Amino acid sequence: MTSYLTLYDRALSKITDPTLAMLPEEDLENMLYGWLMSAIAKMRKCSSDLTNRDDKAKQFNTDLTDIEQEIIAILMTREWLAPQLMSVLTTSQVFSGKETKFYAQANHLNELQMLDERLKIEAQQLSRDYTYANNDYFD
Repeated sequence: MTSYLTLYDRALSKITDPTLAMLPEEDLENMLYGWLMSAIAKMRKCSSDLTNRDDKAKQFNTDLTDIEQEIIAILMTREWLAPQLMSVLTTSQVFSGKETKFYAQANHLNELQMLDERLKIEAQQLSRDYTYANNDYFD
């Protein structure tokens, strides 16, 4: 059986965000659970039955393979990134300083979008390889 904590740890190891460390444990766990549920919904092809889980015990009733765990963790990381891409703080223009300099957030937003695209491609590649490895047709 694979616990949600295993997936949470795997996803958090991919994220450097000090604000997460400052959250109360219950709030952080609620966020991680939400990311997990979204990631599960986006993992369309999986040999393991991802609906076979016990939310009260916070675990899947089967053992997820390392590659299944990795794909879910990457998808969870995309869920963490999504609100940053859609944030008004990211998309708004910023004024700063005594002389009121104008700063566009375009570069920052572009970097976040490129990161999201890299995560998306990595998840797709892992999913593709996973599908091929678990399909009897290719043996």
